[in-house]
Amino acid sequence: MRRLAAVCFWTSAAGAGWVLAGYPAWLAGRPARRSQAADIEPTVSIIVPTYREFETMPIKVRALAQLQYPADRLQVIVGVDGDPRLVDLAQAAAPDAQVVLLAQRSGKAAAINAALGEANGEILVLTDANNVLAPESVSAAVRHFADPEVWAVAGQREESGSAYDRYEDLLRRLESRSGSVAAISGDFIAVRRSRMPELPTGVVNEDLWLLLTLVRAGGRVTYESRASSMEPALDTSAEVSRRSRIGAGRLLLASELRGLPPAFAGRVLSHKYGRLALPFLMLGALGSSLALRSARPYRLAAGAQLGVYGVAGLAIVGVEPPGRAGLVSRVARQFVVGNVAVAVGVVRGLRGRQDAHWKAVR
Repeated sequence: MRRLAAVCFWTSAAGAGWVLAGYPAWLAGRPARRSQAADIEPTVSIIVPTYREFETMPIKVRALAQLQYPADRLQVIVGVDGDPRLVDLAQAAAPDAQVVLLAQRSGKAAAINAALGEANGEILVLTDANNVLAPESVSAAVRHFADPEVWAVAGQREESGSAYDRYEDLLRRLESRSGSVAAISGDFIAVRRSRMPELPTGVVNEDLWLLLTLVRAGGRVTYESRASSMEPALDTSAEVSRRSRIGAGRLLLASELRGLPPAFAGRVLSHKYGRLALPFLMLGALGSSLALRSARPYRLAAGAQLGVYGVAGLAIVGVEPPGRAGLVSRVARQFVVGNVAVAVGVVRGLRGRQDAHWKAVR
């Protein structure tokens, strides 16, 4: 029994170690892949799908007028998912924008597809309604399309005070340096219009589906940190809701891994699907180290894990020390909350109970 517990501990610890540190270290050792970039100004269609973002969407579309890009080469399209009230808000905030209304609520992918029918730009920018793009976002992203191998550019997601987003930024920089990124988010995705497929309306994670589809077809998806957006941090309940939905949607897309280039499939498994396994690896490491606590190394390992989880638990209920210790406390909270949410999402995905219709969390 002790041997089985030891195998469980070291297997779980090694798996978690690869996901958190081994994979980034491996990427850092990969040779750089050459790429081209140039100051070009193709026509750009910005697509903003929206559902119930009554406060943030008008701010978002007004801010698009501040982009450092020629206005005569920009087209703004707002895809409204079944709520006429948002049409009036969008038109008041940006009179020059085109607004497309779906007759009934059909989901984010359907709202994007409807907007695609009106897009005339050489480059499409898909961006959520609840964040504000940095002024240089579009100009920084389109430079990469001077390279014909680049079919899409992922932007940087920034949530106020998020250590997770900083970690993701590092991973995507490393992935982009040596090939294609293995993750993109709906905050900012730039795609060649000629390469943009219609999104399946039943998909939950349309951003991951798009990434896998583009790379499977032979394209490269690179990363541009200056194509960034900022949004306020979520409270614990909303963060669990969002991350569990993403986790469930990712699991439901596992069949899309078929047909990917093997090296890229390895990246996706390490970056995205390793995250689905992480909470269960952590649970295995904790349970097995407690079972083996009579031996000092395992007792220390169990104590370290319980210490992190205890600090996170206190932060969740609002107990945080001042100074640098408070920063550590918040990082622990985000790590634990994120993994609990992913575990919930995995269970939901296995049961096939994740609705493709989006749910507002702000």
